[in-house]
Amino acid sequence: MRLRAAGGAVSAVAVAVIALTAPSPAVAATAGGTPQFGGKATRVTDSAAQDPSPGRYLVDGARIHTRPDLASTTVGKGYTSQDSTVHCRAVINDEEWFYHTNAATNVTGWSRWDVLVPWRAVSDC
Repeated sequence: MRLRAAGGAVSAVAVAVIALTAPSPAVAATAGGTPQFGGKATRVTDSAAQDPSPGRYLVDGARIHTRPDLASTTVGKGYTSQDSTVHCRAVINDEEWFYHTNAATNVTGWSRWDVLVPWRAVSDC
């Protein structure tokens, strides 16, 4: 199948490839493999995002903090073998933090994006 465009024919395959390879505005840019987040958090409006999401720890000994700040008190740790429930997210100083509960220990607190990820989008805190 061919599509007509001003100045010539464009193949449907080319259109599909362009659509599939165009960057999505919802995807965070990366620099050296590290996600870069804007300084302003955006509100998630998807109704599914209003519910907590299952999450997983990316490392063993992931620290759970009292606040979204590495200098805050550590109240527990998460391990790759444990499940978590991610309640919401916040972007603080260009870093994404997740407020969650460790399902194995019932400890609730904050962990950064590099040690914990939800399985689906969660709303802002």
